[in-house]
Amino acid sequence: MQVAIIGAGPRGLAVAERLINLDDSDNQLDVQIFDPYAIGGRVWDPAIKQNNLFLMNTVIDQVTLFNDDSIENGGKPFSGPSLFQWLTTEASDFIAQHPEFDSAYASEILQLTHTGDFATRGIMGIYAAWFFEWLKRRVKGNQTLNYTKQTVADLVKIGTKFQVTLGDGTQILADQVVMALGHSDDELTPEEADFKAFADEHHLTYIGPTHPSEADLPGLTENNRVIIRGLGLSFFDYLAALSIGKGGTFVRDDSGELIYQPSGREPHIIAGSRGGFPLHARGVNEKDASELYQPTFFTLPALDALRAAGDGKMSYEAFESLVVKELTYKHLLNRINSGQSNLTYDQSEALKVALLTSGDLNATAAEFGLSDIPSLDIDLVRNPARDLPHDADYRTWLLSHLAANIADARLGNKSAPFAGAFDILRDMRDRVRYVVEHDYFSVDDYEKFLTKFRPLDVLVSVGPPLLRVEQLRALIKAGIVDITASQIKVTTEDGEFVARDSRQQEYHGNALVEARLGATNMAIAVNPILVNLRDKGTLVSPTLVRQDGTSWTLGAANIDRQTLEVIDANGDHIPNLYLYGIPVEGKKWFGTVIPRPGVNTVILREGAVIAQRILENL
Repeated sequence: MQVAIIGAGPRGLAVAERLINLDDSDNQLDVQIFDPYAIGGRVWDPAIKQNNLFLMNTVIDQVTLFNDDSIENGGKPFSGPSLFQWLTTEASDFIAQHPEFDSAYASEILQLTHTGDFATRGIMGIYAAWFFEWLKRRVKGNQTLNYTKQTVADLVKIGTKFQVTLGDGTQILADQVVMALGHSDDELTPEEADFKAFADEHHLTYIGPTHPSEADLPGLTENNRVIIRGLGLSFFDYLAALSIGKGGTFVRDDSGELIYQPSGREPHIIAGSRGGFPLHARGVNEKDASELYQPTFFTLPALDALRAAGDGKMSYEAFESLVVKELTYKHLLNRINSGQSNLTYDQSEALKVALLTSGDLNATAAEFGLSDIPSLDIDLVRNPARDLPHDADYRTWLLSHLAANIADARLGNKSAPFAGAFDILRDMRDRVRYVVEHDYFSVDDYEKFLTKFRPLDVLVSVGPPLLRVEQLRALIKAGIVDITASQIKVTTEDGEFVARDSRQQEYHGNALVEARLGATNMAIAVNPILVNLRDKGTLVSPTLVRQDGTSWTLGAANIDRQTLEVIDANGDHIPNLYLYGIPVEGKKWFGTVIPRPGVNTVILREGAVIAQRILENL
C-alpha cells in the first residue's frame, strides 16, 4: 500500500508515526511525506532565519510529538521525550551531529532549563527532525518511510488510486492520501490589492498577510513609519523582528521593569486592530505538563440540559453565559485564595460552598462581603477601554492597562485572578470541540459562536509569553511603538498610508503591514493543491441555511467530522482521501494547537483515527 502524506508538520508526523508503529501485518506499507519546507513544516522550519527569534506560545513542558495512554482509541503508544525532556537530554548531541542548523540553536538549548520556558520556533522544527529520525529507525522490513521536499500541486482520482503530481511535474500513485495542512496563503482581497498597487506606485512598502518569518523586513529601517494592522500573535512576531531584529536590546532596571535600548535602526511602529487591544499575556506556567482544569459548571450534563431546553439546539447566549460563569467562578476562587481578600478563613470557605449553587456568582460574593475586588465583567474584558473618558490620554491609560496585565500574568496561570481564569479556556477546548462536532448549535447560533466566541477566546487565552507583552510596554515607553484605539481604518492619501481610530487619532505611514496569516477560506486560497481540488469540486465549502432562509458559506473545506474523509461537491465521501488541519477550521473547532502530552490532544487523536482507518485496508 502506498500512502501519501501532504504536510510534514506535527499533523503529518502524527499520522506517519501511527502507521509505522501500529502496522502489524506482513503486507508492504510505503509511507511518503511531501512538504516544500523542512520536516516539522512551515511554521517551525529552522532554516528560516527569523525562526531563531520568534517564540512558540506554549511552554516546552507542554509540547510532544509522541502518543501516550491518554489518546482516545489511539492504539498502543510508543513513548518518547516531550520537548522539555528532549532539550535536557538528547538535543545538544543531535544538533552537534547536524551542522546545517544555525549555531544559535545550540546556544539556546543551554538556556532552556525550566519547564515553563518558551523555545523559539526553530527549536520545535529541530525536535521534529529528531523525531523523524527516531521514527525511521522503527521502520520494519515490509515498510518504507521517506520525505520529499516538494510541493504537491495536484491530485487526481484514477480508479481506486490517486495520482499525485509534485511541483516539479513528477507523478506518483497512492492508494491513500492524507492532507495534513497548515495555513494557506490567500489571494489579496480587493482592499489589499489596492494597497499593494498604491505602495508600488508611490514607492512605499506593503506586506500582505503571510507568515512573519517569511516577510521581507530588512528594508524597513529608521526611515520608515510602519502601520501594522493586527494585534495578535503575528503582531508580536513583527514587534520582535523590528526591535531585537534591528539590534535593539531589552534590559531590566533595578525594579525589574523591562527597558528598551534602541539601536537607532528601528522604524517607528503604529499598530492597531478592530478590537483595539493586544492579546492578554500568558500567565507564568504553574501547571504540570498534563494538568487540566476540571470545570464545575461548564460540564457535559449542563450543556445537554441547555440543549434539551432549546428543543435540541443550544442558544449561543446560553453557551456564552455558561462559559462566563465558569470563568467567573475560577476568578473568584483565585481572589479568595490569594490571601488578600477581606474575608476570614471561615467566611471564605462558606463563600466557596455558596458559589457552587449560586445563580449569580458576583452577587453572591458581594453578599458575603467580598469587597475591593473587581468582578469579571466579560464586556469590559472584550473592551477594556469601555469606560475611558474620551478626553483621557490614551497612551497613559494603555501603559497602565498593560502594567496591570503584566502584574496579573506574573501571578501564574493557575493563581492569577485573570490570567488564571482565562487559561482554563485552553483546558476546556475539547469540550467546546464536542459541542461543535455534535451540532449543539443551530446554524444561526453557530454563526454567532464563530463571530463572537472565537475573538474572545483568542483575546484572552491565545496570548504570547509574558515577556513579549513586557517588551511591547517597554517599546511604547521608548517611543518606538504607538498603539491606536479600536476600529483602526487605513486609507491612502497624498502618497501615504493614513490610519485613524475610534478616538479620532490620526497617524501617517510609508509602510503598511498586515499582521495576520491567511484566512481559512477555500474561495481565495492559493495553495496549489487546494486550488486544483477546489476547481474540480473535490474540496468544497459547506453552505448552511439560516432560519430566515438566507445562506451562509463556511470558509472551511467539507469533511466528515468523525472520519476526516473529504466530502465533495456532490455530498459524497471520497474513500481514502483525508483532510485535517487548518483548511477545516470552522467545520472543526480550534485545530491551531501543538500536541500536548497526557491530555488526549486533538492532533494526535485525529492522526490516530486516520492512520487506523488506513491500516484497516492494508
